[in-house]
Amino acid sequence: MLALARKRDPGAIIRSDVANYLHDVFSSEGSALAWMDRWTERRVIDQNMAKIGLVLEADDPVEYCYQNLIREIDTEAETGIYLLGRETHSSELLELANDPGVSGELHKQMETIAPVVFADELASSYLDADIVWVTVQARYDRAKIDATVSEIIMSHLTEEGRGNSDMSMALRSLLYSFHEDIARRITGLEPVLDERNNRELLTMIAVLTDRAGDYVLRTDAIYERAGIA
Repeated sequence: MLALARKRDPGAIIRSDVANYLHDVFSSEGSALAWMDRWTERRVIDQNMAKIGLVLEADDPVEYCYQNLIREIDTEAETGIYLLGRETHSSELLELANDPGVSGELHKQMETIAPVVFADELASSYLDADIVWVTVQARYDRAKIDATVSEIIMSHLTEEGRGNSDMSMALRSLLYSFHEDIARRITGLEPVLDERNNRELLTMIAVLTDRAGDYVLRTDAIYERAGIA
């Protein structure tokens, strides 16, 4: 069980650390997020600062933050599954490449996957697969920001240390496996997991889904707090 850290007011430290992280992400030379315009950067910053306020005001900040992490890593996994096995500097993706629930091979099947999963992007790019990859990377990068911010928040809310990192990787293991299974099934590719392991995975995903609650309500609360229509 996650334990709340004994700090009177972690809010100022959390906001400072998140602000520093976001500054580094957007200003570092060669940043993967160089594609973002200033307006989008501002929205990302406002949303994540609003999220901090909602977490700190929650009856159970640790649980609220954990629910955010489920939602955000779920979103990250939707595109992260296609980056596994490709050249990457992400320590999380490199570690997940050895997970039994993911193949690290979906990037080699994009000709089969893109017309089904990324049909709109493929059509609008005049069937240019390279543009689809830009979309995949951009969506992953955006989702990774939100998840990392929640990981920073959690590191200040609890005294778990290494346990927080293990918790995040456990979520990624489940959610990346789940999304790979979905992608394979809807595109006719052979599943990675056998039926027994897949049933176990779906049971654990059901528990996470119930715990995370309504995604739309959570994101709407962040948008409202951030003043985004």
